[in-house]
Amino acid sequence: MIFDIGRSSIKIANPAIAFAAIGASLALLLLTPQIFVRLQHYQAKINLRLSAGGCSEAAPNTLLDRFTAINPDPNFSYPVETYGRRFVDQSGRVFLLKMMASWAMAQRCSNTTITNALEGLKSLGFNSVLVAPFGVHLNNSFGDRYQNESGQRFFTGAPYASAFGPAWSSMDWVVEEATRLEMTVVLSIFLSFDDTGTAPDLISAGPANSYDYGKALALRYAKYRNIIWHVEGDTMWPSNGSLGRQLDAVFHGIRDGEGSKPRLIIAEQQRGFTGYGQFMQDGGYQWFKPNANSLYSYEANAVELFDAVYEEKGASSLGVIDIEPPYVNSPHYTGDKNQQYRERNYSIFLRGGIGINYGHEKWWPFGAAGIYDGGTGWFEILNEAPQLQAKYAWSLIDKYVADPLWSRDSGKFLRLGTGDGDTKAASGYSNVAAVAYFPTDRSVMVDTTVIAGPVNVKLSWYDPTTGKYTVISNSEAAIENRSIASPGARADGSADWVLVVERS
Repeated sequence: MIFDIGRSSIKIANPAIAFAAIGASLALLLLTPQIFVRLQHYQAKINLRLSAGGCSEAAPNTLLDRFTAINPDPNFSYPVETYGRRFVDQSGRVFLLKMMASWAMAQRCSNTTITNALEGLKSLGFNSVLVAPFGVHLNNSFGDRYQNESGQRFFTGAPYASAFGPAWSSMDWVVEEATRLEMTVVLSIFLSFDDTGTAPDLISAGPANSYDYGKALALRYAKYRNIIWHVEGDTMWPSNGSLGRQLDAVFHGIRDGEGSKPRLIIAEQQRGFTGYGQFMQDGGYQWFKPNANSLYSYEANAVELFDAVYEEKGASSLGVIDIEPPYVNSPHYTGDKNQQYRERNYSIFLRGGIGINYGHEKWWPFGAAGIYDGGTGWFEILNEAPQLQAKYAWSLIDKYVADPLWSRDSGKFLRLGTGDGDTKAASGYSNVAAVAYFPTDRSVMVDTTVIAGPVNVKLSWYDPTTGKYTVISNSEAAIENRSIASPGARADGSADWVLVVERS
């Protein structure tokens, strides 16, 4: 008897042995959806330290041309809808989207390296990863935008106008591993500007093919609810233009594929505009309807930038995401860049934001030369100061800002020391805690009675460079005008601190 196993055949001469083999094979097939994927994961773990840095050291698994969800209803927290101006999970809890921009992960990384990268991000407190399955091609170092590192194609023919090719196994692995790590996948349609993305090919595909692509995409990941759809625009186009109509057709297909449980949508607009201003204000889209407004600016006055978008006329019901702050190692910030990164991380969330798309110029190209940086050493950034300090920010934000009663402070809590421009403090509070980030050294006065009820309060300074607290007072009566001395500058000259007031 001759059996086909995967892509090879074996011959068994003894019929008794052959029938025994059939029985064993049938038993294995019954368990295949879970065992096969898990065995691959364990093999990836074995190889984990053999391929720590380079994306092309091991090709993606060429046997995975299909994908079987092994955890169709994950019980961890992931965003499913909006409530007020926040994203909430399947249990109604506030979900703060802490994304790492990982644009080319599926396009350039082996399965083993994908696992390495996602586990590294998880260890830093990121709960979401932003990945474009294909299309990242901002310079010649990226190679073919429709091919992964092993040479597999994302489409069997014309892009957006043919069946999915075997390269989708790389994106499948991203989704599977992110789910195992209890992370949300922000799956991006990478359109981009001029010919750097896939906008020309989407236009060429026509409305029927665009619809079919969207529906096939939704059905492929139908059992994975921990997905947010994302559109990488980075350029301006009208809803009634050729690209706008094609994008709407894609989301028509996505919505039909999803049925009664549509996923959330976010988008990146052209820099200098807001998501509301570009994608929602004219009301021209029938199916592509983002669920959040978005900030896209490289300026340094983080609080003022965010507040302007949060208060945008007509968008008062929408939560706000910092869709692309200056990435680490980009040239957009001057002076103490690490402090500027910290300021952005705290400001967005303390002022009521629902997410940030944190990025690093070495990380997102995964070994290719990026726009400002890139190449070797991308994996090592996980242990560098900006990313470790982002971890400290996420820890504090998860502890206090995820409270559903969290409010932006309009001067009720912070009485003295607000500042302006690039030195403006970011502050907010709930009925159990109040927090303020100060970019520079200054005199501070706060009203600790904003914490509801006649309670005693604990006051602490949180060091955003180390993640450690220094207690000011373990317990004292709440008062309206509490003056507090700043800890002053550190050895490196930075003097940004986070004040935490909570019930004692």
